[in-house]
Amino acid sequence: MVVYYTEFDKFKEELERRHWDEKLTDFADGCIDIAIVKEFYMNLYDPKDKSPKQVRVRGHLVKFDKDTLNTFLKTPVVLEEGENLCTYSMFALLRPNPQELAAKLCIPGRGFKLNADGQSLKILRKNMTTLARTWSVLSFSNLIPTSHTSDVTLDRAKLIYGIIMKMDMNAGYLISHQISLIAQHDTSRLGFPALIIVLCKAIRVQSDSRSLENFSQEPNLLLLEGVGPPQPRNLSQSSQ
Repeated sequence: MVVYYTEFDKFKEELERRHWDEKLTDFADGCIDIAIVKEFYMNLYDPKDKSPKQVRVRGHLVKFDKDTLNTFLKTPVVLEEGENLCTYSMFALLRPNPQELAAKLCIPGRGFKLNADGQSLKILRKNMTTLARTWSVLSFSNLIPTSHTSDVTLDRAKLIYGIIMKMDMNAGYLISHQISLIAQHDTSRLGFPALIIVLCKAIRVQSDSRSLENFSQEPNLLLLEGVGPPQPRNLSQSSQ
């Protein structure tokens, strides 16, 4: 009998190598207290955009700085000797070669869509390899949430490329930074609801059964990227 080594095997091996299978992609609870998630983001909002990586929810201090998240998610940061940044953080600072990214992420003959100036703009997911598409789905839900999933931007392509190339990453920093961005600049999306609920439960924030909402989660793989269609919230009013 011939046993084939598939792209899913590559995905699973890399998921385990990064320890992303331990907690980052495995929250088993099937419901979200939407009121807690909304309170988390409402209280985190700061009109001066100087919020610390912590927020009070129902009297409890919830920390979501990179070190706290890496410890909680069991996602260790690996640094090269003498370096202060992980490999991906240094790569992310560079201007990428779109052709190099496309060669790794796209099926043969496909690549980036160009804008009017001829600059690389995005890759359609249908033009990506199975492995790249799989990592893109995880990135949409677990690392940089978005509701727009039909294509990937140049920045997200860099992220997926870094994962496939086995660049070590600071997952805690990526998530912490995204939570802050959502709180300050997004008026319609509540990202990382499952993670927020688990963080709150860990410090005994009490849920209200009247505000629980079920969500569908692919087994052992993805966090929910949003809870239903959240209603736009007026942050300026909520902060008064």
